Amino acid sequence: MLIALVLGACKENLSELNLNPNALTDDKVNPAFVLTGILAGTTGNLAELSFTGNVTQCVIPQAMQYTQRDYLEFVVTNQFGWYTISWDYRGLHQPLSNACYLETRAQDSPDSLFLKGAALTMQAFWYGMQTSIWGDIPYSQAYQGSAYLQPVFDAQQDVFAGLLNNLEQANRYLMQVSGPVSSTVQDADLLYGGEALLWRKFANSLRLRYLLRLSEKVADMQAAGIDVPGEFEKMVSDPATYPIIVSSAENASLSFPGTNAGDSYPLGPLGSPSDHEFYRIKAGATLVDFLEEQRDPRLAVWFRPVAVQTLVRDKGADVVIAKDTDGRVKRFLKTYRPDIDTSLFVGLKIALTDPNSYNGFDAAQLSQANGLDPSIYNGGAANPFVSYLAPMYRADADPLVKSVMLSAAEIHFTLAEAANRGWIQRDVLQDYLAGIFASLEQYGIADGSAKVYDTKTHQLVDFDQADFRAALTEEFQETTDKEELILQQKWAASFTTMEGWFDWRRTGYPRLGTNLVNGPQGEKIPVRYMYGDSELNYNRSNTEAAVSRLEPATNEQWSKMWLIQGTGNPW
Repeated sequence: MLIALVLGACKENLSELNLNPNALTDDKVNPAFVLTGILAGTTGNLAELSFTGNVTQCVIPQAMQYTQRDYLEFVVTNQFGWYTISWDYRGLHQPLSNACYLETRAQDSPDSLFLKGAALTMQAFWYGMQTSIWGDIPYSQAYQGSAYLQPVFDAQQDVFAGLLNNLEQANRYLMQVSGPVSSTVQDADLLYGGEALLWRKFANSLRLRYLLRLSEKVADMQAAGIDVPGEFEKMVSDPATYPIIVSSAENASLSFPGTNAGDSYPLGPLGSPSDHEFYRIKAGATLVDFLEEQRDPRLAVWFRPVAVQTLVRDKGADVVIAKDTDGRVKRFLKTYRPDIDTSLFVGLKIALTDPNSYNGFDAAQLSQANGLDPSIYNGGAANPFVSYLAPMYRADADPLVKSVMLSAAEIHFTLAEAANRGWIQRDVLQDYLAGIFASLEQYGIADGSAKVYDTKTHQLVDFDQADFRAALTEEFQETTDKEELILQQKWAASFTTMEGWFDWRRTGYPRLGTNLVNGPQGEKIPVRYMYGDSELNYNRSNTEAAVSRLEPATNEQWSKMWLIQGTGNPW
């Protein structure tokens, strides 16, 4: 935000200096190219914010127990020693500031209705992300150049009210797009290629997300003139006016071209030349155990088996590193040890004090294994007895690895929860199953096309979709707390995004706090990011006013924002 404001002031003060008469000024550039910048900026920034960033920027995967880190600074990530972070850090503000700019420039284009609708949708996405992460944020006075160098922090309730109204307006604009947009806009639109209907689905699905995010604040919003359940029902009951995302092919997700460091997946070689950062990210035991219990094929898609599996088999010595009959290097224990996991997929336990040594890691054993198979990684952050991320997350580009803003899986789970709450009349089980299978579809998983880990035989077997569906149906029918089941599956489907964190804060599901081995505050997990140096140094009075509205009124990761105050959730 600070950068945008400074640039606005500089432009005004230097308007008559150093002008290049041959320069192409912004008023002469087709505003469609601003949309390209918004979407390109969203791709990498969202991935780093949600999953791949360093310890000062990305902590949610560890908080939500999708992954854990070892090797360096694991206390920051696994045990919640979070840093402050400003929303201008590493350009996180840029897609939003450009979206605000596009709204003003759109009127200069024959495609103005389309561009206005897209601009409002992307504004709503990024403002919604900011307020959901930090709490109160600059909104009504934000991104207006030198007019407001120290914008006020709007109350979170008012921000969400504004976002709901803007998404309603975005849908109206896009409804009025009567035919194909120009070829320039089609080429510039990296998300949907200029398809107004798909942008409408994104905008309306985003609106459903925010309505559900307000599920514990229905009374407050009603007092402010917004009937949250009523708005939700109005939209779902009128799909002609409010089309929504229903298939993974319609996901609001962006691919990585992978041609240079700037447009590649952040963990790929171009963006992260060293292997260390990739290999320090280990599978989290909570997610691994859940997927194993469910016989879920996403386990083998998201994570790789351990490089060296441990088996209990008497080879003479207490520990033997040797090749097995299948040609793979394994660690053989003479007798069973309760501290050693013999599974083919092993996740780090949550909030360990010494994750580097987990599952009996021994540098000498690693050296022996590498001597037998040089392909076994033995650099910084190596632990061949714990599962790493799948190889596709180390590629510069992969068709299954995208920056996901909103998915069909999320919307199906959103509908299932809303129906379970009584907001709408729908078959909860069908929406619940649709959410799971939309997530599988998102990762290219179809009947027989993927592998399932058999914990009894330690083999990867073909995925049987009918059996999987039958088991899910039986579990759902036998479970009393349907909300917990819905939120648990939605949490799994939210892998690599921040949505699991937002849902957990709102509902307390899944019950992740019980998994903490050494949490700094017992079973508590942080509920917000802390305002950073830019806000505190350059807009202190307004930042302090926002902090005063937290509970408790301290700029800490444990302080509750309005969205969850008085709810008893997540703790």
